[in-house]
Amino acid sequence: MSDDEAYRLASALRPTVTRLYLTLRRRTPIAEYSAAQASALSVLLDHGPLRMGELAERESIRMPTATALIDGLTKNGLVERTPDPADRRAVLVGLTDHGRTVLDRVRGRRDTILTAALAGLTDDDRAALAAAAPALEALRHQIEALPNPEGSETTAG
Repeated sequence: MSDDEAYRLASALRPTVTRLYLTLRRRTPIAEYSAAQASALSVLLDHGPLRMGELAERESIRMPTATALIDGLTKNGLVERTPDPADRRAVLVGLTDHGRTVLDRVRGRRDTILTAALAGLTDDDRAALAAAAPALEALRHQIEALPNPEGSETTAG
């Protein structure tokens, strides 16, 4: 695939993937939590306890923003700070049982909505999505492996 073809594919995928995610998120919000808080919770569920700096890097936010985010989630009983066994000076941030329950419930609702939406597609469309799922996951890993642009704190569609 040429660079021009890759760029055209990226330009076609980006708005569709973004809108799909935003639509799903709007249909199944995590009540009383901001999108940034919900994202941080998902990262912690997917990756386990992290140091604050690693969470900030994964979320493309600055440390003060990450600290404020985690302070709010801690106050609501969704995450907890624990000493890092590898370095007594550091702390790890991880989900509490309550945080895991909240996320499991939301993910279950999202899976139910996706299942209902998939039922409305043709067999060919469902097969195409099933075939594309591993490639989309590989694409996500490639994007995560890219260095963050200097000074980026927020992302937009």
